[in-house]
Amino acid sequence: MIRRLPALLLCALMACVGLGCGARAGAEAKAPPPDPLEYGESVVDGHRILAEDPSGSGRVVEVLGDLDGAEHVAVVVPGSGQTRDNFRANRANPGAVPLTNGRALYAAMRDRAPARATAVVVWLGYLPPQGYGPELAGIVRARRGAEALVRFTREVLPADAHVTLACHSYGTAVCGLAAAQADVADDVVALACPGMGVTDGDAIRARVWATRASDDWIRWVPSLRAGPVGLGADAMDPEFGAVRFDPGDISGHTQYYRPGSAALAATAAVAVGERAAVGGERP
Repeated sequence: MIRRLPALLLCALMACVGLGCGARAGAEAKAPPPDPLEYGESVVDGHRILAEDPSGSGRVVEVLGDLDGAEHVAVVVPGSGQTRDNFRANRANPGAVPLTNGRALYAAMRDRAPARATAVVVWLGYLPPQGYGPELAGIVRARRGAEALVRFTREVLPADAHVTLACHSYGTAVCGLAAAQADVADDVVALACPGMGVTDGDAIRARVWATRASDDWIRWVPSLRAGPVGLGADAMDPEFGAVRFDPGDISGHTQYYRPGSAALAATAAVAVGERAAVGGERP
């Protein structure tokens, strides 16, 4: 029951559109979005930062590897609850640390394709929802994140690189909306998807891959949209059109980047262009 508690809270939020959540989401939509990030590489305490903004919950974008010379680039897009403060460390939830997950993916990509030029960008370039509130059940922050992600991929990433968006939880809605635009990504990996912001996979202009642990509470979140509330279709739905692959022996909501896991290995294979190496149910 403990594992289901966050999902039950989300379900309640999704169900209360007519009781005020829709109005609150509408109010959020009228709030001004944050200013666009200014990108330019700098080194701070050994970290290669592409952009950073402390306002609000904070935004930070960090790169691992040689981005300019990369043949394959993976962009790690975290989900709700992520902030500038827990971007590099989180004792309470170590499996959800964006930079740690980015490093795990970068190592797995290099192990799989040591002769290829690869890079990983850990992109917390938007303000995710924090806590369990109406914003978590709403699409507004995902839309704003998607707009920022589209700008980043088009203006900052190498034009000829193979780009994979590796997205977790609420971040899958950000990625789905972004990849519905042209020239954003070649592949999208949806980890623990509550909804990708779109009605089905045909709306996404990239190959979509999806996985979810059997005991991940996110599976209880209704996949629907009602105005600004709801995150759209679930990539794990057989009708969505994603390639659904086995995550292996991971458990819960935050182990998808665990070193040695099948989920990480499959994500790395997609990110280095080895699609055929990923088993699963293809549409």
